[in-house]
Amino acid sequence: MRRGFIFQQSLCVNCKACSAACVLDNNFTVKPRTIFTFNKEAVEAFPLMNLSIACNHCEVAACMIGCPASAYLRDPLSDAVLIDDKKCIGCEYCIWNCPWEAPKYDPVNRVIGKCHLCFRRLESGMMPACADGCPTGALTFGNIGDPAASGKPDWFSGEELNPAVEFKGRMAEIPLKIIPHRHPENIRNISVNDQRIKDTDWSLILFSFLAVMSVSLLASSLVKGVVPGKLLFLTLTLLPGVFSFFHLGRPSRAWRALTNIKNSPLSREIMLYLIYVIMSCISIIYESPGMMVASALAGLLFLVSIDSVYIYSAKSIPILLNSGQAFLTSLLIISFLSGSIIPFLFVAFIKLTLSLYAYFSEALSIERSVLRFIRMALLIIPGASMVSGISYPETPVVALFIAGEMLDRIIFYTGFKPGSLSMSINNKITQRSDGKKKD
Repeated sequence: MRRGFIFQQSLCVNCKACSAACVLDNNFTVKPRTIFTFNKEAVEAFPLMNLSIACNHCEVAACMIGCPASAYLRDPLSDAVLIDDKKCIGCEYCIWNCPWEAPKYDPVNRVIGKCHLCFRRLESGMMPACADGCPTGALTFGNIGDPAASGKPDWFSGEELNPAVEFKGRMAEIPLKIIPHRHPENIRNISVNDQRIKDTDWSLILFSFLAVMSVSLLASSLVKGVVPGKLLFLTLTLLPGVFSFFHLGRPSRAWRALTNIKNSPLSREIMLYLIYVIMSCISIIYESPGMMVASALAGLLFLVSIDSVYIYSAKSIPILLNSGQAFLTSLLIISFLSGSIIPFLFVAFIKLTLSLYAYFSEALSIERSVLRFIRMALLIIPGASMVSGISYPETPVVALFIAGEMLDRIIFYTGFKPGSLSMSINNKITQRSDGKKKD
C-alpha cells in the first residue's frame, strides 16, 4: 500500500511545530512546510481551518516533469521526490508548476530546497520529523487510501498529480466559525489579481520582449524584401540570452537547461532559442534569403515555445487568451513594421478585444486599470497613424507603438499567476462570499 502524509484538519491549531521540527532536524535554510489558513481574513459565517503541507511526493510530479535541468529524482525505497542541489540551476520553474507551493527558493545557496520526506528517517523505521513533532496529532504519516475518497477540502486542487496525502475529517465537522453568524455584506477583496514584478522577473520580461523584437524585425524585413541592419539585429538577437542568465540562481549551470527537452517546456524554449540564434545570425551575416525565411519560421516557433512555458504553469484561460502573448505580439509588430494594413487590423482587433475583456472582467486596482488604458491608447494612436498614413513610419510613432507592446508584456507578467494553493484558497473564499451575498 502507498504511504504518505495523513492530515486531520480539525486538530491543527497552527502552532507551527511541524515546520520547526522539519527545519531543525534537517538543518534546512528554507522552510519546506507551510501552514495555510482557510479564511485567514476572518470572513463571517465561514469556518476557520489550517492546513500543514509540504511536498506531497506526487506520483505524477509536476516539479520533476517540468524541471529543465533534470535536477529532480525519486528515491526508489520511500518514493520521495528529491532534488539534487548540485544539478539545480535555480530557475524557479518548479515553483511555478507545483500547485502546493512545495519547492522553495533558497537565497543563500541560490537553488531550490524542498521536503525530502525525511527518507533517511524512514529507512530507520522512524516517522518524518514534521509528523513526529506535531503535538496535536493533526499530522501523521502512514498507509493512505484513495485521496479522492478522503475528506480533502474543496479548495485543494491538483488531484490529477496523485499526491501522497490523505485527509481525515471534513469541512462540515470543523467547529470554528467566525461570529456573528450572518450573511457577509462587505467582504474585503482578498483575491490576488495584482502582483508585483520581482527583480528577477525583469530579466524574463527583457528576454521575451527582445526575442519578440528580433523575430519581428527579421520577418518584417522579409515582407519588405530588405535585409535588417546587422548591428541592430544581432543586438536584439543575442541580448535575450544575456538577460536570461540574470534569472538563474546558478548561471554557471545554465547548460543543464537542455537536459530535459522531452518533458520540460522551458528546456524546449532554450533549445529553440539557440537554434534560432544560430540560424538567424548566419542568415543575416551572409544575407541568404532562403536561410532568412527558415530562420523567421524557426523564430515564430520559438515564440510559441515561450508562450507554452507560461500556459503549462498557469493552465488557465486568461493566460491562454492574453493580449501580451509573445506569438500574438510578434504578428502585430511584423504587420506594423512592414506596413501590412489588413493583417495589422486583424491582429490589432484581437489584441484590443482581449485587452477590453480583461479590463472589464478582472477586479483591477486603479493602477492596473490605468496601465491597461494607456496600453490600449498606445495601440490605437499608432495604429490610426499607420492606417491613415499620417506621420507613419516616423520614429516617434514607431517608438510609441513599441512602448505599447512592451507595456503589454509587463501587464502580462503582473497578471501571470501560476496555480497555487494560496490562490485556490482566496478564490474559494471569494466565490463563497459572492454566493452568500446572492443568498
